[in-house]
Amino acid sequence: METVVRFQNFAKSFGTKTVHEDVSFDVYRGECLGLLGGSGAGKSVLLRTLVGLEKPDRGQIWVEGEEISKMSERQLINIRKKVAYVFQNGALFDSMSVYDNLAYALREHTKLAEDQIHDRVINRLAEFGLAGNERLFPSNLSGGMQKRVGLARSIILEPSVVLYDEPTAGLDPYNTKRICDMMLRLKQKGATAIFVTHDMPAAFSVCDRIAVLKHGRIHAIGTRDEIEQQDRWVARFIQGEEI
Repeated sequence: METVVRFQNFAKSFGTKTVHEDVSFDVYRGECLGLLGGSGAGKSVLLRTLVGLEKPDRGQIWVEGEEISKMSERQLINIRKKVAYVFQNGALFDSMSVYDNLAYALREHTKLAEDQIHDRVINRLAEFGLAGNERLFPSNLSGGMQKRVGLARSIILEPSVVLYDEPTAGLDPYNTKRICDMMLRLKQKGATAIFVTHDMPAAFSVCDRIAVLKHGRIHAIGTRDEIEQQDRWVARFIQGEEI
């Protein structure tokens, strides 16, 4: 299996608080890896590191064969074209319409003509069930719609890796299923993904493997059956029991 993302002996502290001591794992081409752990386990820190928003204190991070931990902001531009970050709250530009939110990255990072940008934006919105909403602003959208627009915007450059940072948080079951269905469609198209979530049913419906963080390390990694059998703590954690 081809490794697309690799964390190797990753360590990160914030002041006196050690978040990661020695995190190592691989994500393979075309798979979705669920990243689980308690609050404060540093799940989102790992995602932020993959797009250069955080730097490791120690260790290496590889994306498609490139070691990115010491890259400059200029060097990271090409990595950020390959790696899409889907923020929990959508992170839309409030002053821009839905159309311009999606068109922004195409205008900044491609040489597409405006009519080509138009076609790609409109097609992407239709794919995500958002046709006819291109003139609206984020404040006019429901929470579920904002998250779908955020997801549509994040993949407008057709990245090879997608990072999902709790995209179903705060959604009702119907909209949660819609987001999960979209994630599955992207996976079927070949996208490699890391899915940070507290939503166990969503993780199990989308992910090929699950990695569980505990005490600054990967405590367990594998399919649901494999990690449940590893030890009682993991089984209780993924079943939502108090631990």
